[in-house]
Amino acid sequence: MTFTIVARCPETELLGVCLATSPLAVASRCPHVRGGVAAISSQCHSDWRHGLTGLELASKGWSPDEILVALRHKDPFFDYRQIGIVTADGRAAAHSPINGAAYTGHRVGDGFVAMGNGLAGQQVVDAIHDSFAANAALPFFERLVRAIEAGAAAGGEPIGHKSAGLIACAPGVERPLVDLRIDMANPLPAEGGDAVRDLRRVFDAYEPLVPYYADYWLEHPDVSYAQYLDLGAQDRERPTVM
Repeated sequence: MTFTIVARCPETELLGVCLATSPLAVASRCPHVRGGVAAISSQCHSDWRHGLTGLELASKGWSPDEILVALRHKDPFFDYRQIGIVTADGRAAAHSPINGAAYTGHRVGDGFVAMGNGLAGQQVVDAIHDSFAANAALPFFERLVRAIEAGAAAGGEPIGHKSAGLIACAPGVERPLVDLRIDMANPLPAEGGDAVRDLRRVFDAYEPLVPYYADYWLEHPDVSYAQYLDLGAQDRERPTVM
């Protein structure tokens, strides 16, 4: 009961996952991203062990298809899982389970996977895929968020979206550049709320600060985030990890 974009940016080599779902705290268990290695989402009766194993195998050079075969061999409940994998070299693959709630499916693009389960229909996956493919000129984080917004606009999960998340990592950097989580929509979907809208609100506020928290503040302890935002573009040092 989750819809997701898993992707790599060929220009920046960033890897990321953006997703939304009807249960709570989806970003605490489904996405697994390691800069320079892979981005993975394990969902539809998610198994966090698949994310960790997938990252370890990707770090050894395994392809997404090889990783999926290995995960199938070790998991007797594999046909309850949906998994999307994109490695640092842009290879991508996905598995959608025969036991997923209708509608369950995926599409693999050039360096990305659009997928979901428990959806209003195939149009949700198509909207995610087409949005990400069409917005190649946009910054990577924005592309990810827009893809999930497109999926929500196409129907998303009919029962609503209680949680959402965005995580993106750069090669050679241990911490994510972006790790935003809407663990519980406020208000809840039954009261008119939507975690995808909440994610957009938080992302728009945080996005200008990504360079600040990436490394600017490490060397400028006297500059607050509010002061940083007041600086002109020419006075802001771009982070070395972007």
